[in-house]
Amino acid sequence: MATTNSILVSSVRSNKSENNVWAVYVQGQEENKSYCKSAYKAMRYAFYLKKLTGCRIADNSLAILSMEIKRIKEAALTAEQKAAKEHLDEAVEQFVEEHSVDNVLAKAEEEKKQKAAKKRKPSARKAKKEVAA
Repeated sequence: MATTNSILVSSVRSNKSENNVWAVYVQGQEENKSYCKSAYKAMRYAFYLKKLTGCRIADNSLAILSMEIKRIKEAALTAEQKAAKEHLDEAVEQFVEEHSVDNVLAKAEEEKKQKAAKKRKPSARKAKKEVAA
């Protein structure tokens, strides 16, 4: 699906270490590959190449890089940060649930009914005072 002028990114094995590196190149110009140590740097370089050459970045390359960056970010979180993130996610979920359109409209209807009920029933004290006067 990639056209001749697209920027491709692939993961390759490094000769110097156990880590994978990312090769970024324009399709058809494989001899001019650039190697990046991290997925984040590879994405930055791909966008830089896009600006220089006017070529588009292959969709599957962007998807692979995005998934790898997300995986690395999640792995880097400490246990305390993970607990805080879970707590924050729960709070956001609860807030969204409480302030959903259905709940807000239901609360408004209940308040409206309560106000109407209060207006209809005259208090017993007022009725006795009016009779005594």
